[in-house]
Amino acid sequence: MGRDSYRFRALDKQRDESRRLNPIWRGVGCITLAVFAAAGYFFAQWFLRANAINTWLYIPREAYNPDFPNWLNFLEPISRNGALIKFVVALLFVILSYGVMNFLYAIGFPWRPSATDAGVPNKRLARRQQREELRAKKERRRYRR
Repeated sequence: MGRDSYRFRALDKQRDESRRLNPIWRGVGCITLAVFAAAGYFFAQWFLRANAINTWLYIPREAYNPDFPNWLNFLEPISRNGALIKFVVALLFVILSYGVMNFLYAIGFPWRPSATDAGVPNKRLARRQQREELRAKKERRRYRR
């Protein structure tokens, strides 16, 4: 009996199958990331143009065309025409939009504990166990003498 029984193996297989994620959701996640990246690129272009007109945020001229030290010269072609600023704004957009999506998902689909999760700890039981451990230590000390 025990862990080698047929019943235990059947329950273990059933638990593994219920825990397995459908591979389609990996594709959905990949598409979502690509959509966020494209949206971040377009948002960065729009934001930098609108910011130049409305001056919502002060962005210094050095940020558009930074001077790099000699050992970072390979970054100069990347930073032409404010590409580095566009990348930073797009990255911030992707991070914030992904955070908003996770927040909305957490509200829409709250976490429910399953059979493999530990239950909520009982404070009374924890205190009782601490008292019993202290008593056991005292008993051990008494018999050591």
